[in-house]
Amino acid sequence: MTLTDALEEAFLAYRANPDPATQAATLRLRDKLIRLLDMSQVPPASRQDVGGDAMVFLVDFLRRVDVPAFEAIPDAKAFPDATQPASWSIPGTEITIARVMEGARKGEFLFSSETVAHAGEFHALVKNLPLKRAVQVASWREAQLQSHGWMIPPDLVTGLPDGLKRQVLDTPAWKVLGTALILLFAGVIVALWHRVTRPRAVDHKPFSYVRRLLTPLALVVAILGAKYVIADQINVIGTFAKLVEFGTTIALYGAAGWALWLATFIAIEWMIASPAIPDQSLDANLLRLLGRVVGIFAVATVVVYGGQQLGLPVLGVLAGLGVGGLAVALAAQSSVENLIGGLNLYADRPIRVGDFCAYGGIDGHVEHIGLRSTRIRGLDRTVTSVPNSELAKARITNFTSRDQMLFRHVLDLRYETTTEQRSLVMSIRDFLMSHPKVRSDVAVPRVHVIGFGDWSIKVEVYAYVDTKELPQFLAIQEEVMLRIMSLVDKSGAGFAFPSQTTYIARDTTASQHRQSPAAALERRSAQSLPSSEWKR
Repeated sequence: MTLTDALEEAFLAYRANPDPATQAATLRLRDKLIRLLDMSQVPPASRQDVGGDAMVFLVDFLRRVDVPAFEAIPDAKAFPDATQPASWSIPGTEITIARVMEGARKGEFLFSSETVAHAGEFHALVKNLPLKRAVQVASWREAQLQSHGWMIPPDLVTGLPDGLKRQVLDTPAWKVLGTALILLFAGVIVALWHRVTRPRAVDHKPFSYVRRLLTPLALVVAILGAKYVIADQINVIGTFAKLVEFGTTIALYGAAGWALWLATFIAIEWMIASPAIPDQSLDANLLRLLGRVVGIFAVATVVVYGGQQLGLPVLGVLAGLGVGGLAVALAAQSSVENLIGGLNLYADRPIRVGDFCAYGGIDGHVEHIGLRSTRIRGLDRTVTSVPNSELAKARITNFTSRDQMLFRHVLDLRYETTTEQRSLVMSIRDFLMSHPKVRSDVAVPRVHVIGFGDWSIKVEVYAYVDTKELPQFLAIQEEVMLRIMSLVDKSGAGFAFPSQTTYIARDTTASQHRQSPAAALERRSAQSLPSSEWKR
């Protein structure tokens, strides 16, 4: 009651001299009165509107009923056990002061949450009853309906037609119209800002994301500005105030989530823009994946917090999202498998963008490593897309990862090569040992006769070339092979060509070998018996 008297004096001073200082003094006293109410059951976003209405209803109610003497009202000493609930109701009413048992204001005595919820009903019962004492503001509810901020001239409101002063959703029609105009003006400003600041081309450059971030930031500023004008200058109340608060709160947290999403990608793209991370590399794509995951968590956090501010059943929504997420995961099993395959590729790093590799009969350069698949451009310039789940389980030969390249050829020398020409093997070996690009520290170059073929003597030349690049290897290989040709020619030997040798023998006719069976038997016996027996 003391605060109510002080609020009345501040309100009359503001009405006589509307300026920011007198309005701020009035609002401070209003907030003190609202702090006497248990608002634990009211959504945080609506506490100022609901508390303002409940405070006005209770003030008007208490001025029209018999309030007991101050000495007759119990204090905290009457309820010494702070762990037990305690309450007291004004005699003849349901207005109750109760001890708060949980939350940030645990242990304080406040007007109960049930009293706050039914304050409008209590006010409806006594609003036509006479006042119990003389006051300057006969009805706080009527004063609240027509009050406004210092920015709006009082004469302008006074001169409005009666139709604009009628209530729409517990708020005068002129306040509803003013609120609609403010929101429309804020929307037009944000739309024009977006049109000016949006990037011409959508790409992954950090500056492009910065320009896109300007729209949600402008939306946040516009919503906060509109909320201030609507709440403190137009001063909407009742059901309409709850609707406006609900809509602007959704828009505010939606814009904040949008801004956080883009801010996450700005940080990720700034990291990718460094020279160490190519734009289309696996690292870049996985960083973007990380950005999406972090952005989703950030947006989810903002949504959950906004839902709590609006009083939504966040736990039930999260449980529903968990069940829905499981169903989506089962439906998108292949996509999830490819995503995990991409993570495995990142962990093992068997290939990178630009590497030359062989996979499943395909030889080509890795052109792009995405979240779902990898693109390989073959030597015939065709592009093959391979799902990451298959690529992570397959055998991949990465030629680019070689630290050196193998020179291995088998020479076919003619069989007419003499043993004196064996010095050719030593000459080739000495040449390889002296070549600056042939490695001798890892493996000594080998030149050996390894076998006799159908038409040549096989000589294997085996060495490692100190290069990773194929064009350079081909140039060195050409040089070495031309030198080997020169050494073969110098030694007097020569290369063999695939050939066959056919031997032709003259055979007798069948008639000359034909003889009687008896003669044949006598001939076989003569060949098998000793000579002494034959003579006998």
